[in-house]
Amino acid sequence: MLIRNIPVALALLALIFSLGVSVGCGDDDGATTDSDTDSDTDSDTDSDTDTDTDTDTDTDTDTDSDYGICQLSCDTAADCVPTDAAATQDEDNWSCPDGYCVWLGCLSLAECQEAYPEWANVGCNSSLATPTCISQCDAVTDCVVAAAPLYDEDNWACESLFCTYTGCNSTEECLEAAPDSGFVCAAYTDPDMCALSCTEPADCVPADAVDLTDEDNWACTGGACEHLGCLTTEECTGSYHGPDSICVFD
Repeated sequence: MLIRNIPVALALLALIFSLGVSVGCGDDDGATTDSDTDSDTDSDTDSDTDTDTDTDTDTDTDTDSDYGICQLSCDTAADCVPTDAAATQDEDNWSCPDGYCVWLGCLSLAECQEAYPEWANVGCNSSLATPTCISQCDAVTDCVVAAAPLYDEDNWACESLFCTYTGCNSTEECLEAAPDSGFVCAAYTDPDMCALSCTEPADCVPADAVDLTDEDNWACTGGACEHLGCLTTEECTGSYHGPDSICVFD
């Protein structure tokens, strides 16, 4: 899964994942800590209350082969298991097909319940490309997060008894959730997500930029910042992904 919108993803993934929604650019470590519908994760300043980082679903539409995604390198699936692994991050939840870790998702309802004992309506949605711990629902109202403008009833759908995040509806919603953030509702993602506004790639570079977040890693797509990915493995190892990460190209 590609994690291309680092500044946005780092802000919204937390809540989205806790609600069972997934987004992302970086290592797909399968960690989930939210009560929403996962999330692995993504410089967000949003009113995100998500604690789930389970499944990172890439929302980047960029297909330029010059860019890749940072993934943890491995020799076997055992190399992918974090030291504080949850039930959804055990060795049987990983594969190491081409020298890098691929998270396989949740394997059962029991895994999700063990990983998130306080998440009353959690389920494992096996119909997704990567099975994910997500809130179950009978109606859209079961998915709503109180006092969160981006997670109101109009931001959700209840599909096949699981909550599905449908994204932001307007830039006004983004600014209501994160005043003074400069966010806009970006249409290049699926679903639409809040992203930093821009007129050129230089506007997207954070003050504490590393090689992975330099100007050459960004595009200004429809007035919203889009992280394109890594250009080299050195960009990954020199960032928060750590020394064991590599840049994987499709």
